[in-house]
Amino acid sequence: MSNMVMENLHKHLYRFMIVDLLLGIFIVSPILILLPNYISLTLVIPIFGVITFKNRRKYGDLWGMFLLLILSVIFVLVGLQDLGRGDNSDTIQGILLLLLSISTLRRIKTIRNPTYKNWYNNVKENIGDLNSQLEEDEVFATCPLCSTLLAVIPSKLSLADKCPNCNGNLVN
Repeated sequence: MSNMVMENLHKHLYRFMIVDLLLGIFIVSPILILLPNYISLTLVIPIFGVITFKNRRKYGDLWGMFLLLILSVIFVLVGLQDLGRGDNSDTIQGILLLLLSISTLRRIKTIRNPTYKNWYNNVKENIGDLNSQLEEDEVFATCPLCSTLLAVIPSKLSLADKCPNCNGNLVN
């Protein structure tokens, strides 16, 4: 059961990474057009990082974290620039980019989670230890907002339950 949760979490992370990368390319594309072609080839490196992460290659988790960190910095810089323009639409766009940057940084935290790292690197012994620590009726689940890995008892979840990481609702 927990392997399926981890597979779904991994799918979520690399899909998020792809969307972030496309948005990042869209944001920096005016700059890339001005650069020579050999510098524009630097787009190959982030695409390689996403593929390495998706296929769970060695050091793919580090590639993924590095890519998300770079994208987060881009979103912060462009978001702050948009906030400084004073136009209403630019202000809204700036706020949205800052929120996207925060969300991107949360994905790095998820990739750094020891349970996720053990699953990603196929370390079996520590995952077994975690499964043995689960109480009766507990299962692994992820927060729908920040993707934090949690041990929950599904029958006891209520609308009032909050994620300890982001304080978001666990049940919609």
